[in-house]
Amino acid sequence: MSIARETRAHSAGIGQNTAGQWWQMLALLAVFVVLWTVYPVMTRLNLDPYGDMLENFAWGIGWQWGYFKHPPFFAWTTAAWFEVFPRADWAYYLLSAVNAALAVFLSWRIALRFLDPWRSLLAAALFFFLPPTTFLATKFNANSALLPLWPLIVLFYLRFLENRKLSDALILGVAAAIGMLTKYFTAVLLLPIVLHILFDREARSLLRTPTTWIAAAIFLVALVPHFGWLVEMDFLPITYAASQGDGHVLDGVTSGIRFLGALILYALPMVLILYIAFLRNRVGGKRFVDRSGLQLFRDTVAGRALAWTTFGSIIVTLIIGIVLGTRLSSVWGLPMFFAVPIFLLAAIPGGALEARRDVIPVIVAIFCSALIAATPFVLYLGVSEEKHYSHVPVEAAADALEVAWSRHTNAPLMYVAGDKVLSSGASFYGKSKPYSFIDNSFAKTPWIKPEDIARHGMAIACLADQAVCEQSLESFPVEFSETETVSVLDATGKEWTVKLHFALPENG
Repeated sequence: MSIARETRAHSAGIGQNTAGQWWQMLALLAVFVVLWTVYPVMTRLNLDPYGDMLENFAWGIGWQWGYFKHPPFFAWTTAAWFEVFPRADWAYYLLSAVNAALAVFLSWRIALRFLDPWRSLLAAALFFFLPPTTFLATKFNANSALLPLWPLIVLFYLRFLENRKLSDALILGVAAAIGMLTKYFTAVLLLPIVLHILFDREARSLLRTPTTWIAAAIFLVALVPHFGWLVEMDFLPITYAASQGDGHVLDGVTSGIRFLGALILYALPMVLILYIAFLRNRVGGKRFVDRSGLQLFRDTVAGRALAWTTFGSIIVTLIIGIVLGTRLSSVWGLPMFFAVPIFLLAAIPGGALEARRDVIPVIVAIFCSALIAATPFVLYLGVSEEKHYSHVPVEAAADALEVAWSRHTNAPLMYVAGDKVLSSGASFYGKSKPYSFIDNSFAKTPWIKPEDIARHGMAIACLADQAVCEQSLESFPVEFSETETVSVLDATGKEWTVKLHFALPENG
């Protein structure tokens, strides 16, 4: 039996969802987006305590083929989003929520290939209880940007396995390239796909079809501009990635254990919710786990493909971490859960969750209500615990910078340096939308030239107690003729002093 015929036979009656189920899924996604937009808006004083989200935007508006830490796609996404939406915290959290909701939707589309429509909907609902798609996903960055891209790649790999269509091959190649252009970590997903094609007897026939090689060619061609940028920039992101560890195997082993433990802890809430639903259904004679339900992940080529991509990416990550002595960060695992609800639900016997179908929807409703009700308490905890830049009034500082600049010149503020968060914040919140320097370096910010700041002037902004302000003055070939000190208040009423240095435009 061909791969396509086998997969269609397996999927008969599984992926046939009705219009009503589509509406149920859209309603679930709407609740998800609203919840994870409103919750961070009501509980955060700043976008994030490290300024990474501001940095995304500051990079993205430079529209480069790469940046010194990462490839460019997530920064492009941020810049493009704010060409449509206002530069406000709520709109940024909306981007984060929509990004995570796309991951839920694509995972649901994968689930329909292996579960009946009702359990596929449950698989989507379980993402409400998964930290990587909820609490951690509210911070949009290179890790969370992968959330929808990994299931997109896997979905179109499965589709390509089924029907060998050129359109699926093209989308697979483009999606894989976008994944790599978002974060090189996507390689740990692409390698298991390649290994599955090589070692799965039924998938190996893909090597004899021209569409496979077309997909590979599309993937490589899409990466050519970024590779050219890498050569020009002396492989800055590669150097940065290589610095994430001391090269000792023991360091890789210990961080690998912590990484694996974090993945298990992330998944535990989903397991707990399923166990509660199992108990509430009270189906006699059924065990919570029946391994026979996992048979399809061994007996079908599509099932094996899903197993390879889900668990293979984890194994490859651990191997690379050990071999290179890399300190694996738990947030690297954010995109790895796209199929975990599918495996969990497949392992629960048929009928064990169907007697009372309202259990998990009710738990979702209770969870959402409790989370919103808890926002004043969460905000209180956040206000009482100062962490990094969590309390710094970045938006107020950006406004004060623009006002101070306008006192000296009528020209728009074009360039800002100094403190990373204040300068990136000036890019995001400032009405002039100035470019900000990365680490006060022309080498790391190649879209700004010395002649640009000589012509248009620039500002340096730092907190009063930061030596970086004075050090920054020596990094730029212009005269900083004006200095101001401004005070801004945070949400608690605390006063923050910001020191500003101005090099005015050559035409005043």
